[in-house]
Amino acid sequence: MATPSLEEKRAWAEQFFEKTGASYDQVVDHTTFRIDRLWKKKIISKIPPSSRKILDLACGTGILSFAVAQKFPNAQIVGVDLTEGYLDIARKKAEANRADVTFVHSPAEAFVSDDRFDACVTSYLPKYADLDLLMSNLSRMIAPGGVLVFHDFTYPTNRFLQWTFEAYFKLLPPIGGWRWPEWKETLYELPVVIRKTRWIEELTAAMRREGFEAIQVESLTMQGSALVTAKKQQ
Repeated sequence: MATPSLEEKRAWAEQFFEKTGASYDQVVDHTTFRIDRLWKKKIISKIPPSSRKILDLACGTGILSFAVAQKFPNAQIVGVDLTEGYLDIARKKAEANRADVTFVHSPAEAFVSDDRFDACVTSYLPKYADLDLLMSNLSRMIAPGGVLVFHDFTYPTNRFLQWTFEAYFKLLPPIGGWRWPEWKETLYELPVVIRKTRWIEELTAAMRREGFEAIQVESLTMQGSALVTAKKQQ
């Protein structure tokens, strides 16, 4: 299967998240059987305890951003997302919960800052991103000794788990599309995206080119997703 082009990745992101912000939190929680919560905890566990500035790319409605802020109450948290509608929801949640998180409207790859972050976390971004450009910018924004923690869906390599994946995505679109009509097209297209993406190979190669070290790949939950971590040289 051909590796998706950058144009195809961007089209996916725009299509999937244009009008789905209001139900995003509920959909993520229900369609992963709340396993997303465990994945978020796993991501946060990789952040160095001494971190004072933490970047959350493709932060969406702020699910991960707020979880990070709760674990690191004295840290400066910056969330970046492509979709203004999602950020509107995140900002309202921040105000309602008096959470000290700054949200920025920008594609992940285009975001640049003079700040130096001790950690960059992201969930569900890699399959949509220009990873070469993203790593180039992050190599300048991550402080020496800082870490990257990237998470996203993966297509299983085990045959039985592939069968489980296919069976799940035969049931999810019609059921989920009935419950959340605005997600119907996305739920049909998501398994296609997951099958086509080669984000782990692309990401780890881009990390190496930019001088990141201690790169590790960890498969999660029946090969349904993966965590890639790396460290900036001291």
